[in-house]
Amino acid sequence: MLKSTQKIYRNKIGHKFEKKKISTKDNTNNQMVNQAVILCGGLGTRLGTITKKTPKPLIKIGKKSFLDILIDRLIQKKINKILLLCSYKSNHFFKKYHNKKINNKIKISCIDEKKPLGTGGALVNAINKLDDYFYLLNGDTYFDGDLLQLQENFDRKNFDIILSTKKLLNDRYGCLKIKSNRVLSLKKSKKKAISNINLGTYIIKKKTLKKYKKEKLSLESDILPELASKQKLQCSFFQKNFFLDIGIKKDLKKAKLLLPKIKYPAVFLDRDGVINKDLGYVSNINNFHFTKGIFEIIRHFNRNNYHVFIVTNQSGIGRGYYTERKMLKLHDWMQNEFKKNNIRIDEIFYSPYYKYSKNYSSRFYFNLRKPNIGMFKQATKRWNIDKKKLLMIGDKEVDFEFGRKIKAKTIIVKENLNMYKQVIKFL
Repeated sequence: MLKSTQKIYRNKIGHKFEKKKISTKDNTNNQMVNQAVILCGGLGTRLGTITKKTPKPLIKIGKKSFLDILIDRLIQKKINKILLLCSYKSNHFFKKYHNKKINNKIKISCIDEKKPLGTGGALVNAINKLDDYFYLLNGDTYFDGDLLQLQENFDRKNFDIILSTKKLLNDRYGCLKIKSNRVLSLKKSKKKAISNINLGTYIIKKKTLKKYKKEKLSLESDILPELASKQKLQCSFFQKNFFLDIGIKKDLKKAKLLLPKIKYPAVFLDRDGVINKDLGYVSNINNFHFTKGIFEIIRHFNRNNYHVFIVTNQSGIGRGYYTERKMLKLHDWMQNEFKKNNIRIDEIFYSPYYKYSKNYSSRFYFNLRKPNIGMFKQATKRWNIDKKKLLMIGDKEVDFEFGRKIKAKTIIVKENLNMYKQVIKFL
């Protein structure tokens, strides 16, 4: 644990607070993974004529391609670099994605294999474009597990790759022999039976690939079995998470039916008094102190596939106590603290409304302010939220009213008590 220094100060309205460096988990062996690599080179022969003109990842699933659905989810997971490894009909990918920027932050690039190299060979071919640690995904599988859980579980000292797994009735995928969190072997399924399968989502240590030559090579048949034999292949279980492979016509049909409709539960959290101690118009890092148990709470919702949103009234902006820019800077810092601890906040919504403000007194800002539900409406427009599975966590009457209006189960937490214990008690 990092050491903290403390000193007593007073803020503008007289509340005492401690100036300190936030103590967070030491993650020197857990550098953030910011790059996602997607394998897009498969021929898709099992889909017959469907892939004659269109590469498998670019097949339409509703209004979007399957690859667009994967990319959208990666963006939601705060990945800022996406690399597509292409082979079959690679021009389709280059035309649509190469050097594309999303929100001026997320960069997508493509690499073409001159000849098909297999899943392992494609990685070796791209080695100069890979981060030291990167996520790897199959371009034909949908998996909704939390990537930060994979990162949190990865023992980088003792393993070279971590893969996602779950038990499934299986006659199509390879099966994994597992002891604790270690993959001992990978075998082909001989008959239909429940077995541990590889879900096709990994974190890979780039250094692992450096010994291989640029030649046809399979990740699944060559690299992973070799690592398993050396006890260098780790796994992480995602038993509750949804998995779908569009490699055969039956499952492609299922994807077209299910994926456009898929929605996830959502938890909304107030900021001051829930995320951090309420010291009155908190606007800078020095007087921002995370509440006890809040990391555990949000991690719980991340692991249970909830969208996580902060909804906060920030009338201090309208009152002129601090600027919107200053608040956004604080929120960026707060997000980074969460991310360092493998915790995800999907989005922060706020209302700067103050009735006497020259800039923030309009009806628009008023509708955003809790207990009005403008922030909830913003969230439902941007995210695939299941409106029947909502939770609100707050500390004031306006939070309770907000929760009532959106028809959410609402928990009002008490100050100075372990928040995790309070919340878990009511779930």
